[in-house]
Amino acid sequence: MKPRVFIIFILMLFMSFASGDLWAKKKKSKKKKKENITKIINKKAFLDALLKLAEDEREPVATSTLVEKGRGKDYYAVDKMLDNEPETFWAEGAKGWGKNEWVAFHLPDGTTHVEITPGAGNEQFKNFNRPKRLYLDIYLVRLKREKETYKPKFKWLGRTEFKFKDEPKTIRRKVAAKLAELAIPERVMYVGVMIIRDVYKGQFDDTSISSFKMSSVWGEQ
Repeated sequence: MKPRVFIIFILMLFMSFASGDLWAKKKKSKKKKKENITKIINKKAFLDALLKLAEDEREPVATSTLVEKGRGKDYYAVDKMLDNEPETFWAEGAKGWGKNEWVAFHLPDGTTHVEITPGAGNEQFKNFNRPKRLYLDIYLVRLKREKETYKPKFKWLGRTEFKFKDEPKTIRRKVAAKLAELAIPERVMYVGVMIIRDVYKGQFDDTSISSFKMSSVWGEQ
């Protein structure tokens, strides 16, 4: 092989390896970008919600809650969905009908299904907006302790869609990911985010949900 040809061959070989290494790095960086990215919801608001759940995972976090004059600020609070009272309910309080308003919950590992009852109970069902369609997004969250607070890292695991008829009927759906048992030494939890996507219109322009329940039922769809 002539010296010039040999040098060109070596240069081409080097460039091939270099471009291959660059492609691998790009691929690796793309993979990293999949973590700590939210779906639909605002990332900063989600991180704030995770810090609140880290303090008390029993208390769901809502982006907004309706406050009416003459009623206490907790009258339509998000925990009304968890009190097993069919006539109490959470009502979002954002401007408009509540598109993309959301509630973040801690989901215990082993949870397989979620049940949601739309509306404001039977008595006020037509008064408030009722969800026509909701998303339930699942995230795996790692909470790293830094001084006196946590620094959350998270990964989106999947989405379950709920579609409702305009009636106060409970709908149960299987969650979009298997919530395997989590390691105890590490502060890790599953978080579900329920997102309002479409509604049936009521007399008042606030969307309401009567109940939210989690269960572990293996072997069912």
